[in-house]
Amino acid sequence: MKISDAILLISGSAVTISVLLSYFVHSHFQLLTLFIGINLVQSAYTKWCPLMSFLRNRGFTD
Repeated sequence: MKISDAILLISGSAVTISVLLSYFVHSHFQLLTLFIGINLVQSAYTKWCPLMSFLRNRGFTD
């Protein structure tokens, strides 16, 4: 799996989980959704995100 595919999978899953948690558990889980969104916007401009380094260390390829 490529890094870009893994980032989309992980961020999409994290957003879905945080929305469900904010609905069923506590509304403060919306902050996790906000953090993920800000990180995706930042990575669109810089072409780098912290998850990319983590995945490269785990053997994912570009």
